[in-house]
Amino acid sequence: MWDIEKIIVCLFVILLLFYMIRLSHFTRQKWELKTYTFRILLMGLSLITIATFFDMVSPIINIKSIHALIKACFTLGAIIYIIGIILWSNYTKKVIEKFEELALKDSMTNLFNRKGMEKAYKEIYERNSPFYVIICDLDEMKKINDRYGHLQGDEYITSTAKIITDAIGTRGYIGRIGGDEFIIILEYEDIQQIEEIVFTIKKLVYEIFPQKNTGISLGYSLFPDDGKNLEDLIKVADERMYKDKQIRKKRA
Repeated sequence: MWDIEKIIVCLFVILLLFYMIRLSHFTRQKWELKTYTFRILLMGLSLITIATFFDMVSPIINIKSIHALIKACFTLGAIIYIIGIILWSNYTKKVIEKFEELALKDSMTNLFNRKGMEKAYKEIYERNSPFYVIICDLDEMKKINDRYGHLQGDEYITSTAKIITDAIGTRGYIGRIGGDEFIIILEYEDIQQIEEIVFTIKKLVYEIFPQKNTGISLGYSLFPDDGKNLEDLIKVADERMYKDKQIRKKRA
């Protein structure tokens, strides 16, 4: 006689197996770890499916070793499936961390975006040590886009991002917070070192398109002298950056 509960369990496990197969097929080209994990999950689930099937049909077949086979498939399948779940949990954690990282990055330059810089600010603020906030704004960005095309404009931005990254190194955080605007949170340096960093950035950015009168304007503020929150520090640095831009325009 058929056992309704065993039939339901068997059908459920079969449906779950087919679902996992389809999900594996859909995602196998995306991440190597996912493919590897799915293989383990499918192996364990397949053994459980075999066990539930034989458990369902056991009343109508006469095989002496059927119960030993069912027990072995259930036990081995469950162990393998649990291993797969553990690996899947680890993979899911990595995927979440990857998405969090992407959410904090600017896709063009791979620098932090505004949200990423706000998080970086919180980290460095908790150290309660002096640091600089530097605002950088590219000059003649609109002219580059209008006269020479957006490909040249993109090169202007990405080249500047690399120059700033090389100049700052591991001493701080760098973000792109607008089309042609960058922000740097830099660990404390003496004023001479800051001026050297600013000079280096200006010189190298100018050399990207020297014949097109391009360049970069910078202004900086110091925590906690100029403010104790990011908005105030950006405001002070932005005002000084604007003065730098005006001085450059007068010299041009």
